[in-house]
Amino acid sequence: MNRTGAAGQCRIALAWLLGGCAFAAQADAPLPATNDVAPPPASQEFSDTMQGHGAVSIAYLNTYVNGFQVDSQHEAPNGAVRSRGVALDLDYYYADHWSLHVGIPHLSNRYTCAAPHCPTSAPPQCAGQPVLTQPHPESQFLDDGKYHSAWADVTVGTTYHTDINGYLLAPTVSYSFPSHDYTFFGNAAVAQDIWQLELSATLAHQLDFSQLYYRIGYGYVLTEHVLGTSVSHHKVDLELGYFVNEKVSVRAFTSGRVGHGYTAAHLGARFAGMTNEYWYHHDQISEHNYFGAGVGFDYDLGNRFTLSSSVQREFWGETVFDFKYAFETRLTRSF
Repeated sequence: MNRTGAAGQCRIALAWLLGGCAFAAQADAPLPATNDVAPPPASQEFSDTMQGHGAVSIAYLNTYVNGFQVDSQHEAPNGAVRSRGVALDLDYYYADHWSLHVGIPHLSNRYTCAAPHCPTSAPPQCAGQPVLTQPHPESQFLDDGKYHSAWADVTVGTTYHTDINGYLLAPTVSYSFPSHDYTFFGNAAVAQDIWQLELSATLAHQLDFSQLYYRIGYGYVLTEHVLGTSVSHHKVDLELGYFVNEKVSVRAFTSGRVGHGYTAAHLGARFAGMTNEYWYHHDQISEHNYFGAGVGFDYDLGNRFTLSSSVQREFWGETVFDFKYAFETRLTRSF
């Protein structure tokens, strides 16, 4: 495989990879979203980043959580959450080097354990459980062992794409907001029901005379304040990939966040026995720090279709669900 052939095509294909990486992130919840860490296919052509081109994709998401990571040394056995869903995304180049992204996931979550979040004392599962001093009957009871589905947060953003001597840079501004007034109080909640504004940039480069490439992403996320508390945070993504041939690429990656908010220890002192408003809003004001690692591949199916898949797991966390694996399979159609 010569340098100017498939390798050269793979190098410029990174321009597309950069185009969607920052946009793929949906609003962070205590349960990490898998498409927050899986980059878009690395097999798109550079010409597709010009005005009028773009891509649509649909992904299947499956995440399994068991336990709660209090800090790096302590895990609480608070039960298991199974999350299944689909994510819909659209990228459109409205001008040369400028793209618009819109995305939304629809998730179906189930919590199984004997420690439910009880908005009122009415559910039978809440007998003998702590009950809010100020009940919230408007909050749907989600922790009954059944699947509950909802659209989560909408993400809209724009990216500028540029190539500087083979180093592909993509600064991005994106905004995520709740698609509707969904329930956020529950182990089976789909997201945090807060808005988030992310400023980020991604750098990618293919090593000279090599099929190897790397990608580095950093973002800072500003969030809505709840009870006077911000959970603004830093996000970091690192990826090392290899173009096997013109159709197949493989990758290993890490992704995570570290930021503001209450730790489990500090917040626990404010719960008043899990009965007050701090407990009701705890998922919106906790820090939810974590790092995960995974592997994935992209396969060019032809006719502008690309199949991508990835799996990751958490290896460090503070005040966050311990996800044992997060799996994604995505079909992308470029135009």
